[in-house]
Amino acid sequence: VVSEERVAEVEKAVESMLRDVQRSPIRIGRYSIETAAEEISETVVPIIRTSAVRGDGMDDLDRLFGQLPKRTADDHGAFRMYIDRTYSVTGVGAVASGTINAGHVEAGDELLLGPMADGSFREVEVRSIEMHYHRVDAAKAGRIVGIALKGVAESEIERGMALLPRHAEPTATRSFEAEVMVLNHPTRIREGYEPVVHLETLSETAIFSPESGKLLPGDTGSTEIKFKFRPYFIE
Repeated sequence: VVSEERVAEVEKAVESMLRDVQRSPIRIGRYSIETAAEEISETVVPIIRTSAVRGDGMDDLDRLFGQLPKRTADDHGAFRMYIDRTYSVTGVGAVASGTINAGHVEAGDELLLGPMADGSFREVEVRSIEMHYHRVDAAKAGRIVGIALKGVAESEIERGMALLPRHAEPTATRSFEAEVMVLNHPTRIREGYEPVVHLETLSETAIFSPESGKLLPGDTGSTEIKFKFRPYFIE
């Protein structure tokens, strides 16, 4: 177990990082769980002390989770799901699993899967839907599901791909502009820097090209981000 001084040092560092990205930290120890939960918003972020060794703070963390407002799922928008895992079931075929981001899906729906490595989208059909090990006829936003797909082999599906309505007109993205803030980095970031970018369920090596030529710790600036190996669907 670390010293009290080290805990305080880490808390201050976390608070500093949050303020750097225009967020207001709130220490749970100074407020009741109920009061802190009421203050939490898009800009107010809680900080709570816990110990994986002694279990300190775990009860408070559970209480805080129980007090948080439920997220509202976009049940009425167009169906969208980013694929998290894939597997093959004997007699069923390829299955793509993930959390439905928006809309709803039904067995028999015709969808688009992709993008593939060449940027195209494959036409597929929902063979069946499984949720919590039970087959269902339909599922809506916020649900974790496994969708059996007709028209594609399991080996052709990759994590980070998206399932979209057949009538959608999606565009595969290989590069995009982003505003980034460098919280901490041992060296300056120059053109050609290759971090791993995480968006939805995709984790992909990308190439940075800062507009200013370089980015230092604490800098905020625009940069072109290009996926190194293949395009993805990004909104």
